Amino acid sequence: MSPQSPLPTDPDAWGAFLCAVPAPILADTAEQLTELALLEERFGNVDAHMIADAVRGDPLMTMRVLSHAGRHRGEHQVTEVQTVTAAVVLMGIGPFFRAFPPAGLRVLEEELRTGADPQRLDEAMRLLERAWRTARVVTEFELQHGDPHAEAMQGAAVMHNLAEVLLWWRAPEVARRLGRDPDEDRQRELLGGTLVELQQALMSHARLSTLLRQLLPRPHEDEHDPERGSLALLRPQRRLLALSATLARRAELDPPAGLALEELEELAQWLALSTPAAERLAIQALL
Repeated sequence: MSPQSPLPTDPDAWGAFLCAVPAPILADTAEQLTELALLEERFGNVDAHMIADAVRGDPLMTMRVLSHAGRHRGEHQVTEVQTVTAAVVLMGIGPFFRAFPPAGLRVLEEELRTGADPQRLDEAMRLLERAWRTARVVTEFELQHGDPHAEAMQGAAVMHNLAEVLLWWRAPEVARRLGRDPDEDRQRELLGGTLVELQQALMSHARLSTLLRQLLPRPHEDEHDPERGSLALLRPQRRLLALSATLARRAELDPPAGLALEELEELAQWLALSTPAAERLAIQALL
């Protein structure tokens, strides 16, 4: 964004702005996709699971793949695409590499490393580390919970703070003024709304599935929410994801902190464990 460009003034406008340009992806993802593209060209034996394994740990590429699937749904396709694996199966291997040629994918580390501002890359990677930690924690919880939405939960986990990562890419001056874990007053001052609202707007503009949007925090959840019924059905998954994100964030503190007693008791209830067992699982999930 140039200094002359007007800043968006509300979360919906920010969501549109952050989706307006294809996001760069992580260097490791670009390298793995390059290798898979060569493998497919030579031997034709790449499958959807191999591509999903390369993509699902990258919030940026995860969003791009799911966004592509959402934007190219057939008129007779009733079911939304909720996972990277399903998106690649739907696209096909050849069309996937035509839609995302590795040589044409920009790399986040290279873009944020340019210039004299190392904070951009450092802060983006800190947020990505938090997302990966959240995904690891929610995976451990889901193994105990035994849930059919496990892969979608992982996708939601790695993308739960994607809006902040994208702010460091496209609007670093705003991200810098927000600071780390800003309160809602600060968020409203700089974004015209909260980060929760911005994340939801981003996912809506990216055409991500209803399930993924419902798994993440939503603003203004009340009796008038048109999705109240389906949100109630997803309450265990939503709370496990929220507790995972809380645990991942507190692990960054010095010294690191865990879940509070009431949070551990809630976790124990959802996982049908004793509170001490839930605490041990929470500690183990961070290792």
